[in-house]
Amino acid sequence: MEWQQFRCSGTEGGEGELLFEQGLRQTLSQRIDPKLILANTILQLSQLELQQAVEQELVENPALEVPEDDPCDGCEMPKALCIDCSFHKQAVTAEDVDLSVYEFELPVDFTGDPDSDGDFIANIEAEVTLQDHLRTLVRAVVPDGQNGIADYLVSNIDDSGYLGCSTSEAALALGVSEDEVEAVLSLIQTLDPSGIGARDLRECLRLQLEHLQEDGQGNAVALAIVRDHWPDVVAKRVGRLARRLRVTQKEVMAALEFIKHRLNPYPGSAFRNPWTSKPNDLSGIIRPDVIVRRTQSGYEIEVVQNEQYLLAINSRYKQAYQELKGGRGKGYSEDERKHIVEFVERADLFIRNLNQRRRTLRMITKAIVEYQQGYLETTSKAFLRPLTRTKLARALKMHESTVSRATSGKYVQLPSQEIVAFNLFFDGSVSVKDLIGDLIANEDHGSPLSDQAIAEILQQRGVAVARRTVVKYREAQKILSSRQRKR
Repeated sequence: MEWQQFRCSGTEGGEGELLFEQGLRQTLSQRIDPKLILANTILQLSQLELQQAVEQELVENPALEVPEDDPCDGCEMPKALCIDCSFHKQAVTAEDVDLSVYEFELPVDFTGDPDSDGDFIANIEAEVTLQDHLRTLVRAVVPDGQNGIADYLVSNIDDSGYLGCSTSEAALALGVSEDEVEAVLSLIQTLDPSGIGARDLRECLRLQLEHLQEDGQGNAVALAIVRDHWPDVVAKRVGRLARRLRVTQKEVMAALEFIKHRLNPYPGSAFRNPWTSKPNDLSGIIRPDVIVRRTQSGYEIEVVQNEQYLLAINSRYKQAYQELKGGRGKGYSEDERKHIVEFVERADLFIRNLNQRRRTLRMITKAIVEYQQGYLETTSKAFLRPLTRTKLARALKMHESTVSRATSGKYVQLPSQEIVAFNLFFDGSVSVKDLIGDLIANEDHGSPLSDQAIAEILQQRGVAVARRTVVKYREAQKILSSRQRKR
């Protein structure tokens, strides 16, 4: 394209010339398919949120309705939506393929190409917990041999972004040198958000100031006073700081204002889930999204769903849509064509996403039940096996973000009738101290467990701890030794 120049002469009382140029420029941008956004949104909804979404869609979409036909004899679902019953699958004909859910009879795989018509979950990151966010980033900076150290440190980072254990404690728990733990922690502290993994406020602010300095947006005076003169900062000795740094008091005050307004003393707060913003607020009623029941033949898993979830496409809209697709819709105006196609395809996509959500939750819960049977049988945290979302995603051949969306903010009712969050089954929700406390609470009082025996039991369950770590955590909970506990 030819460049075009436009000249504008100066105004009265001055001389000048303003030059405008026009040209072509190529830029790259990433766009997410609206179908993927809808599928991700539905997958992440809790049971109550999903009920509201279904009610809203029924109001807005005239092509969507709740079927009133008799339920299937095999699975007790409406026959129009019978996707799991093996008896009804045999009766499906070729005419049932269009605008139906039968093409989702195979297990849903969310790891394929996002551009494919059959995939509705993109391999894109979701807004998940702080620990999940860090585990995703840490794989790119930490060597493979140190992933265990990194995972332990990340699991001990609280919602505010601070490390809840010392490097010496981590080294004892993992049986490695403290220098190795320090090296991995230094890598974690380079991750986003800035200041993450700090052990105290001073280190948190220093990390943020160093990152800003590297980006050319820092304040040298602020970095110097935090790094080298922290006691004077706490005491607000402005004059002393000015003398030591050989700057004016005005520059010191500007540096303190920079710290106050540009730094975040709680770097992890941006990743705190909305349902934990008021952790002590118990006014809401928790309803399970999945129910696990114990039967004679094993465990039965039910994804809780309201009758309104059993949706279907209105028969009149479906017939009109098939006529348009078959070239027999000459009697419809252009506006009618757009109306029919838009709402029928929207309804079909909504139904597909509901069924995908149900299948995904069932698959994930089934895998968790198989892996955590010890906990389901005893309801003791001591029998919880170490499990990460990444490990579960690989076992199910899903993306890690899919597992995070499906489990975040959702609850499961156990065979004991207890309702727990899905987060309970993953690392970071159960500490070694809890495991040690549960083992001692359930021991034989006539023959209590020694510290070495506790360490061996934990190692058998996949938790690598040394005897001295057991002693330290036991004493931290003010639990007596095995000799003193013997009755």
